[in-house]
Amino acid sequence: MAYKAKTKPPMKLQMGKRNKVKKMWLVAAFCLSYVSLCAQEGAVDSSFYKNQKDMKDVVNELFKKHKPQESKKDRKFQYAFFPAAGYTSNTGFAVAAGANAVFKMDGSQKESNILTSITYTQFSQTIFPFQVSIWSKKDKFNFILDSRYISYPSAAYGLRGRSKLDSGYSINFSWLKVHPSVLVKVSKNFYGGAGLFYDYFWNIKEDGVPVVIPTTANPLGIATAFEHYTKKKIPSRKETAFGPAFKLLFDSRDNPVNPSNGLFATALIHSSFKSWGSDTSWSTLIIDARKYFSFSRNKESVLALWAYYWQNFGKSSFLLLPSTGWDEAWNTGRGYSQGRYRGSSMRYLEAEYRFQIMKNGLIGGVIFTNLQNFPNELYTSYSEHRGRKEVQVTSLGYGLGLRVKFNKYSKTNVAFDMGFGQDFPRPWLAVNLGEVF
Repeated sequence: MAYKAKTKPPMKLQMGKRNKVKKMWLVAAFCLSYVSLCAQEGAVDSSFYKNQKDMKDVVNELFKKHKPQESKKDRKFQYAFFPAAGYTSNTGFAVAAGANAVFKMDGSQKESNILTSITYTQFSQTIFPFQVSIWSKKDKFNFILDSRYISYPSAAYGLRGRSKLDSGYSINFSWLKVHPSVLVKVSKNFYGGAGLFYDYFWNIKEDGVPVVIPTTANPLGIATAFEHYTKKKIPSRKETAFGPAFKLLFDSRDNPVNPSNGLFATALIHSSFKSWGSDTSWSTLIIDARKYFSFSRNKESVLALWAYYWQNFGKSSFLLLPSTGWDEAWNTGRGYSQGRYRGSSMRYLEAEYRFQIMKNGLIGGVIFTNLQNFPNELYTSYSEHRGRKEVQVTSLGYGLGLRVKFNKYSKTNVAFDMGFGQDFPRPWLAVNLGEVF
């Protein structure tokens, strides 16, 4: 994070703000990536890989380790434990520990996996994800659990696109997310299923709030987007959302980590009901589609396209509104701070060209551009613009990145991205394990 949890956020540091899972520190990225990816090596072993290099090969060469290449075909269960530590101006000093397991159930063609870690930073920020994806025999069922506990401040800039970066403040909160679901095979590459989604926020507190003198038009002295949305000077310190979710999935990608060909498309509708314990009754619709085109025989020249649509119906929790960088994987909006824009609806497009720089595949690069649109941004007096109560937002982001191959079998990279958009010419920076989409 870019600031301490209990002080006003220094907005000059918000350029690189991403979630702390994605926004790894350099030392942590290398430690975590190298060890964990060794546990993710796939069952493919061909002459093509003998001409390729990853960081494991580089480390072996540096330490003059010349172990024979062993086949991965018989490894049904692979696991790793990875400690890590690092520092950036956004997190201060941070320590992390994690575990990863990759395996195949008997009779399944798809890999199941379990991933968990815990991160704690100098600024008392905590992240604890626990994610599971289990494929049954003949891939008939996919059992999924996406659960997370996080405790950290989130930047908010108002509910209008023309609010300035230096007008931001922070919302501190703790969040427990538990999203279990089951998918059933309908036909080749096509699945459908349902789940129960539970989100609970507590210890919600605003920091760095500007002082607004009460007036006849604003008798409560409401100063922030959060206060305006809840229509309370002191919003509730707890928010709950609970209800069923229904999902359709089509996945023909040749590789789930770093695809070269294929289509991934999913549609999710999730409703929260007051009668089930939610604060309000509302629904959300998310459509996520990604298409990959390869332009070379070795599949190291790829055009990747991404379309993402997120629409809330009814009055949801403020912290669950569509927002930059708050999609399910926290990946949208490279070039912009997480939470930069927020509204009831979000439309997003991104294109990325991925290419090989070194012939052995160790180093690669990408160029990308994205467009985010909030067609019906919510109005707040905190960021009023010429008396308009609704302002449409359309913002362009673009940039380039470097890729370092950490595992040539799974095609997993560590991504170093530099983006521009919200405050040119100062760059937005991020380090990420794996491709953005």
